[in-house]
Amino acid sequence: MTPDDRSNRRPAAPTGRRAELLAAAVDVVADGGLRGLTHRAVDARAGLPEGTCSAYLRTRSALLVALADHVGGALEARVTALASDLQGAIGDPVAVSAAVTELTLGWIREPALVRAQAELSLEAARQPELMEVFERWRDGLLRTVRELGERSGRPQPAQEAVVLVAAIEGFLVTAVRLPEEHREGFLRGAIPVLVHAMRGPESM
Repeated sequence: MTPDDRSNRRPAAPTGRRAELLAAAVDVVADGGLRGLTHRAVDARAGLPEGTCSAYLRTRSALLVALADHVGGALEARVTALASDLQGAIGDPVAVSAAVTELTLGWIREPALVRAQAELSLEAARQPELMEVFERWRDGLLRTVRELGERSGRPQPAQEAVVLVAAIEGFLVTAVRLPEEHREGFLRGAIPVLVHAMRGPESM
């Protein structure tokens, strides 16, 4: 196994009580930001006895890293599924727009996940151990999008992947700030504009 292989390996998806605690942690961060993330707050949100979270994740740093892996894994898995769905639609901007729109709509129906991801991405700039996790799962997103670009014959697939992922992240954060009834309309209008703009060589 090469160093690159090791860096791309993701921890196994959480199950059982650990998954329950991390789902509660997502809600805690979505509601109160990272300042509100404590073991006690997670226990309370999960409806579990005090001390449960600290038994599984002893320090706040361990809780943050596990939460980043949990959130990042959920987002990355959906992009990987999108890539599979698009196998027969490469080169068709209408089909690509529709698929990417459905992906973002799926995320926005879980706004807590989007808010938690945004909070963690900002915190990663201040905490090296969190940045390592953030970069690992984001690299997975970029790799998937880059491979789609390569298969469709895009001239600069790596650069375009960075732009596309950053743009979608921005769209999601913008959408969760809107009233719930306006989120879907915003994404249905924004994603096709992005996809079509990136198809033209003048867009890069």
